[in-house]
Amino acid sequence: MTRPSQNTDRRLIQAAIALVPETGFAGLKLRQVAQKAGVNLGMFNYHFKNKAEFSRRVMEEFYERFYSRLTLETAKGHDPEEQLRNALATLAKYIRENRKLLLALGRDVLDNHQPTVRFVEDNFHRHIIMLLDLIKRNKQTGRFSKNVPLPIMAAFLAVSLVGPNFIAAVLEQIKLKPQYDWLKKIIIPLMLSDRAIGMRLDLAFKGLAPDEPSAAVRKKIRRAESASKETVSQLSQREE
Repeated sequence: MTRPSQNTDRRLIQAAIALVPETGFAGLKLRQVAQKAGVNLGMFNYHFKNKAEFSRRVMEEFYERFYSRLTLETAKGHDPEEQLRNALATLAKYIRENRKLLLALGRDVLDNHQPTVRFVEDNFHRHIIMLLDLIKRNKQTGRFSKNVPLPIMAAFLAVSLVGPNFIAAVLEQIKLKPQYDWLKKIIIPLMLSDRAIGMRLDLAFKGLAPDEPSAAVRKKIRRAESASKETVSQLSQREE
């Protein structure tokens, strides 16, 4: 007779997601996961073949959650520009919310932890292809300059939108002297806020605009510049 799951597998996966930011997948201990999930260690053998299979399921859960959200938000756009904006904003916000886990994932890849490396190789191309296609479509519509190669555009957008999130994650790991701790309290929220993401998005799109944009594109740029100025003003008032 098959034993009821009682969502034990889900509890183990969620417990692992909570622990990975501190341990990475390479340092994840099954006993520690079972303890956090509040289940018997023997349940691993019932639900998962081994640690490698369990790690794959955990990474799959994390990635599919992101990819579903990315697809949903992107589809809300009415034209290629709005779709790309939605996609990049979703990417930036998801990385912001999971920056410690992704930092641990990056360390595992750099350390050549094979289960992590294989999962990244097998899955991360999915959202990259989606973003590249949206960038290409913005070049075709004249929103982006046709003189800048696609890979350079993609790298520029990635660094502009995602880079500050990883900088914030690194800053959170650094212990500063007490007299400089205020830097974290000011810089990190400014880099991670929705307003900051929106400002970086506006600046990135402005930077990739053609030298002589069309009337419709110029109108969108002016609207973005106006929104950015308003955001800067609000941030300045908050700091005062």
